[in-house]
Amino acid sequence: MHRLAYRDCTLVNNVLRARYGRFTPRLRFEKLHRLLTRRGVRLHEIPEPSPNGPYFRTFWQPDSQVALSVIGTYGEYSTPENLRVGDVYSVQAPMAAEEVEWRKVRVAG
Repeated sequence: MHRLAYRDCTLVNNVLRARYGRFTPRLRFEKLHRLLTRRGVRLHEIPEPSPNGPYFRTFWQPDSQVALSVIGTYGEYSTPENLRVGDVYSVQAPMAAEEVEWRKVRVAG
């Protein structure tokens, strides 16, 4: 996702664009969350290990085992300049339940 912010049209191939339409350079988490909620898809926020938190927030969808990383706050050397707070930074799959539990234990210390 974060690579789309550089506005390189070739990153999304013609097949994907033909099927899904235009890919914008940035995806607002609020918009994605709203669309998923309408479809009955729930996201769970999971802890972000140091040193990434508070710069990034991670949301997990257990059925699909997909995780979204979202810009949580601006950090001069920690977050991309071309993304804003609230933008989706990346989509990661799969993220198994075991990794989610590992993150919770690690952050709890």
